[in-house]
Amino acid sequence: MTLDQHLSSPGPLGAPSASPYFGNEFSGNEFSGNEFSGNQLTPHGRLEVPVAVLVPTHRRKAHLEKALRSIANQRHVFPCEVIVIDDASGDGTSELAGAWGATVIEKKMNEGPGAARDDGARAAASAEWLAMLDDDDEWLPGHLATLWENRHGHVMVAGSSVDIGQGPPRAHGAATARAETVRSPGRLVFPENSFTTSATMLRRDVLLSAGGFDRNVRHAEDLDAWLRVLEKGTGLILPEVTCFYRVHGAQTSRDRGAMTGSCVMLFEKYSDRPWMTSRLREQAMAVNAWDDFQAARADGDKRAMLRAVAWLGRHPYSAMDVPRLWAYRRNLRRRGWAEAQRLGLIGSDSASANTTT
Repeated sequence: MTLDQHLSSPGPLGAPSASPYFGNEFSGNEFSGNEFSGNQLTPHGRLEVPVAVLVPTHRRKAHLEKALRSIANQRHVFPCEVIVIDDASGDGTSELAGAWGATVIEKKMNEGPGAARDDGARAAASAEWLAMLDDDDEWLPGHLATLWENRHGHVMVAGSSVDIGQGPPRAHGAATARAETVRSPGRLVFPENSFTTSATMLRRDVLLSAGGFDRNVRHAEDLDAWLRVLEKGTGLILPEVTCFYRVHGAQTSRDRGAMTGSCVMLFEKYSDRPWMTSRLREQAMAVNAWDDFQAARADGDKRAMLRAVAWLGRHPYSAMDVPRLWAYRRNLRRRGWAEAQRLGLIGSDSASANTTT
């Protein structure tokens, strides 16, 4: 049974989810099949588009099934292939993905998400575009259609996302209600990488011509690839929320030490690029110092807090960027609360947005 056929199959995987965010909230993203003339329609009236979905996974069967269900629930358009890269789970993950009808790449050795995504990208020979989805995230029903409609003239396009899981909701992506065209890789260094992996779609040929995903990078491997892709064309960040980003303690992005080390590595890797200016490096280091301070404060680590403050004190020019960063993230926090209320994730009487960023 294919992913597409799960929509009409009996049992819990057969029907679209009854969750509130699978309702009509996304009618603004709907359009008729006539706007996609020249392509073949898939069953259930959806248009098959030359997009392969890459889902790297490692021992997260429960989350993976939710991710696959969110693909099956896509409206109007449907990917030509779904590739699940099982990074040596050894727990039946491959069998689960195969039962859903996905193409499965079962790895014998765990090499990390960078290598897994690279394997998937090179295997998707029939696709022109690659859509990313982490195994613990979920697409909203209009995600793929929204990105497909807005892809023209760009090498990558992404929707916005909202946190689910731990902590207050936060938006990722566009900080305002307007789409943003990204013309330089430097925009992803400061104020931050706004292309959430699971909300991003990019041209396969451009990614491969840029070297694909670096198999040796285990943290921030997505940012590493985005920087090289954006050297070859523009990207588009859409304000429409099309993805849920799950926050939980097992995420590598919550390992501050590893993420900081990876960012420093990227600064060195691209130090010879014209867009990686000394000023941009200072701004990026200010972001790291501020994030280290916030993480230390959350953990009650006074010594680490003092180290971060001391660094900012020694670099007053960089410290001037912190208010800009704070204002930018405050906008994202406010957007996150507003979108979470709109989607029914929190009540309208919930406390106002936490502006600590």
